[in-house]
Amino acid sequence: MVKAVTGVLLECDTTVKQIVLNLNKTSNFVIEDLDETHLFIDAKAVSQLQYELDRILDENSYTITDERESRTNKNNNN
Repeated sequence: MVKAVTGVLLECDTTVKQIVLNLNKTSNFVIEDLDETHLFIDAKAVSQLQYELDRILDENSYTITDERESRTNKNNNN
């Protein structure tokens, strides 16, 4: 008997794929690991996965501030 599963094809780079696979350890939403840049995931988990990826990527991003702006902020705090 054939079992059909509703899912979404996720295409991403290898770094994001590793993050997704780590998140999968607790939530089990990956249906199939297809190749190095593609995963087939449960359609119900898409919005939660987007939220978690945004959160993790924001935590690990570096933003450059203008030197004048940071000096002004330092002077205002003193």
